[in-house]
Amino acid sequence: MSSSTAPLGETLDSILARLSALESGAGIKPPPAPSSSSSATGGGEVPFVTAYKKYLSTVLPPLTSSCSALSSRLSTSGSAVSSAWDAQLNFLEVASKSKKPSDQNALQPFFKVYMEEKGKVGRERDEWENHEKALGEMFGLLQWIMIPKPKDYLVEISGAVDFWTNKIRVQYKKTDPKQIEFCEAVKGVMGGLVDYVKEYHLAGVSYKMNGGIDLSSASASVPAKASPAATQKPKIGGGGAGGLLAELSKKSTGDSAATGLKKVTKDQQTWRKEFGGEKAAVVTAKKPVVKKKVDLGPPVFEFKDQGMKWIVENQTAESNPNGVLTVEVTDPKQQVYIYKCEGATIDIKGKCKGVVVDTCTKSNVLCDSIISCLEAVNGKRLKLQIRGICPSVAIDKTDGCLTYLSKDTAGVTTFVTSKSSEMNVSWPDENDDYQEKAIPEQFQHKLDVGTGTISSDISDLYSH
Repeated sequence: MSSSTAPLGETLDSILARLSALESGAGIKPPPAPSSSSSATGGGEVPFVTAYKKYLSTVLPPLTSSCSALSSRLSTSGSAVSSAWDAQLNFLEVASKSKKPSDQNALQPFFKVYMEEKGKVGRERDEWENHEKALGEMFGLLQWIMIPKPKDYLVEISGAVDFWTNKIRVQYKKTDPKQIEFCEAVKGVMGGLVDYVKEYHLAGVSYKMNGGIDLSSASASVPAKASPAATQKPKIGGGGAGGLLAELSKKSTGDSAATGLKKVTKDQQTWRKEFGGEKAAVVTAKKPVVKKKVDLGPPVFEFKDQGMKWIVENQTAESNPNGVLTVEVTDPKQQVYIYKCEGATIDIKGKCKGVVVDTCTKSNVLCDSIISCLEAVNGKRLKLQIRGICPSVAIDKTDGCLTYLSKDTAGVTTFVTSKSSEMNVSWPDENDDYQEKAIPEQFQHKLDVGTGTISSDISDLYSH
């Protein structure tokens, strides 16, 4: 110890001696040393939790690495997917100790984590749009914990994700192997989850059969993810004088809470500076523009005998427990009218006379065979899928409409469009590889003065 620090050391030794005397007089015991046995985990891990951990370690690294290899923005989105899947491990660990809840609302704390991570996935319309839409659709897979028999649901949602990855495959199949690796990584996450659920949760989540605690109380004890600052903060052992003694005793070893702190010189002490002279002007941040939320009104789902029509109105992703509203058509004469839905998925089962999708936004409509026409009007960012046969698709005053045709109807369906933009049609070829073409929006018109007629041709923009 140098001559300059010797007085400080003597002072600290004196403080330690006095505190020790005070402790002895007050009967305060020093903090106990940490026991290795106290950190050991008790109880065995159930097989489905172990299997899920193995699944995560197998499928998540390829996904995150393939995202990072493509762009920094996709790296953020891939990390969000990884975090959400890790959060589901947390749920499964809680479920293994809990009895099955009587109310699905007990699952809401876990879904809050999923939605927070989904919000980190980008939505920009650029070269990575299809990638981020695929990653965004993947979050629907996490809702399997609410489904009694989730395997079929997972397969259906996987099909929605495949819609976007197939677009990527078509675009980069012969030019960029990294893009295909991304698609394979996404497929690995989905396929692995289907296999896992099929083996361990075929009839729904396998809660604890006997002696389980309430899921609602268990979810309240779910540990939150610690921030980097919290994990790096030095921990001071014990409380009271005993804790202070333990901290002061580290002064000679370099392990105290003050280790590494720099000395503050006089010119750096802000309290010495006069007020106002060096103070920066306060800049008032602009308030973010909040879009006014459209009031959709109460959800409607009913069948009217008059007109043989199903009425589906004001549906959203939140208005249905599993995110999908299923319409069971029992008579080919029945029609389906879908109005003012936002972010909803409507699955029409059975052959029907016709389907109208009116004033809907970001909604998905899946249907079997249609006798007359599938019509989209006044819509934005719609996705339509025909699993059977439909002779005609009409698109009117709609911005953004992706129509997927089955192999049976690809050579049969005709499209009638007006005042619409960003229309695309996708279909499987003989090798089940998906092809995609844009439906023309621009035309060239020429007047024949002699006959008084106008001839129209598709713009050269669509010639390739």
